[in-house]
Amino acid sequence: MKKILVVEDHKDSCLWITAVLRQCGFGALEAGDGAVAVRMAHSERPDLILLDWHLPAGGGAFVMENLRRQPETAVIPIIIMTGDPDVDLELMKSKGAWAVFTKPMDVHAFLNAIRRALEDKSLDAAQAVPCPPERESHGALVELLPG
Repeated sequence: MKKILVVEDHKDSCLWITAVLRQCGFGALEAGDGAVAVRMAHSERPDLILLDWHLPAGGGAFVMENLRRQPETAVIPIIIMTGDPDVDLELMKSKGAWAVFTKPMDVHAFLNAIRRALEDKSLDAAQAVPCPPERESHGALVELLPG
């Protein structure tokens, strides 16, 4: 089972994301701030990190800088989640983001990006995952950033 670290300081959002992940067969770990996220990434070695950009105790940039400095965590793909419609894609790309989503997120696009990041290959539209909970989809993919 693939293990995904969800770094989100809004409890309702974190609960929704982890419920979707678990329903789709992923293991989900939770961190509510940047410092805890860095510690958990080192101790748990997740296969993927879903990272809110604005966090207490170190935001997304802090987390990414810390993780990219260590060889054992530098290779973990990171998908950014942000409520900021004016995101700085170049900054996020320079920090090593695999993809960036604005909140609220479209659940199918989000799950496809998660699977693509984990598999490191493109998904065909026919492979879209029909497993979100009853709550409706959220928002938009800002950009899949080239690796």
